[in-house]
Amino acid sequence: MSIKSKSRFVAYAMVLMTLLVLGCTSSDGSTSFASSDKGVVISEFQFDTPSVYHKEDVNLRLVLENQGQKQVTGPTSVFIYGQSVSSSVKHWQQIGAVQVSPGTMADINSEWSIPNTDFLPPQPEMGVPGGVATFEALLKAPELEEGESTPYTFFTRVCYPYKTSMLATVTSSSRDEMKVQQDTSAIENINTAGPVHVTLGGQSNIIARGSTIPVIFKIENVGGGFSTDIVTGCAATPASTDRDKVKVSIEVEGFLLDGTAHTMYGNTITTDCTRTVKLIGGEAELRCSIPIDPNTPSREYHIRATAEYKYYIGSDSPITVDYIIQ
Repeated sequence: MSIKSKSRFVAYAMVLMTLLVLGCTSSDGSTSFASSDKGVVISEFQFDTPSVYHKEDVNLRLVLENQGQKQVTGPTSVFIYGQSVSSSVKHWQQIGAVQVSPGTMADINSEWSIPNTDFLPPQPEMGVPGGVATFEALLKAPELEEGESTPYTFFTRVCYPYKTSMLATVTSSSRDEMKVQQDTSAIENINTAGPVHVTLGGQSNIIARGSTIPVIFKIENVGGGFSTDIVTGCAATPASTDRDKVKVSIEVEGFLLDGTAHTMYGNTITTDCTRTVKLIGGEAELRCSIPIDPNTPSREYHIRATAEYKYYIGSDSPITVDYIIQ
């Protein structure tokens, strides 16, 4: 490679790294960041070795990390399943007690509950990483018949309650004021890091035609797992009717639009923009009419959309057991 080619490659790599670190701005004005889909992640779920002999001991390890910007709002539940674990020599056997930190778990067949107070989010400005939870279990492989070689797979499913939010600013202007401004900039949606994002569509300046403006919020699953309603309990296998649900609430100028009466701009407002939406193909829409002040030429409105849900992520760990004469 020539010196000139090397220089071009280094420059390209530096630009690419900068984009990956800083994130990028899309053509519609919305801002996204590389880590914005992070909440709780599975850093590791694997055996010490990909294959063992039958009746041999092997260690299974699971590591979880909170990489989101928010504290998990309640205990995280962890389930490990996929194989029979019992005292039978034909099954996998647990050797000694399961080691978990923090939280409690009686054995590999039970639920691991991680307190949210020990699972804090990272603080990058202080150089503090997110909370880490670890699981370790020593298992004995099943007894096989002579000549057998059998693949096994253990699965884990993690369920944690989470709350993420989006901030946006829109301006309502009268027709005459809009003629003067001629502003067509797009809304900037700033999401906290998490697996569910909310986006407010449209233009940042809207012509006021009364005391409300209609808006559409797009709710999107970007985390690679699935959500359930925040009130639904965690389970290894949540019912299909409970999946892909998110509770969304809208706040304008600090007032929560949940049907409660508020005095805004001299009027009594009872707007209800709180919904539990069902995601289809990872997406849903929430339509709402935002109350505005009809008596000013132009005014900014600061809007917060909050999504509350339980989120599920999963992983698997395969291992092969081979027969050996002992």
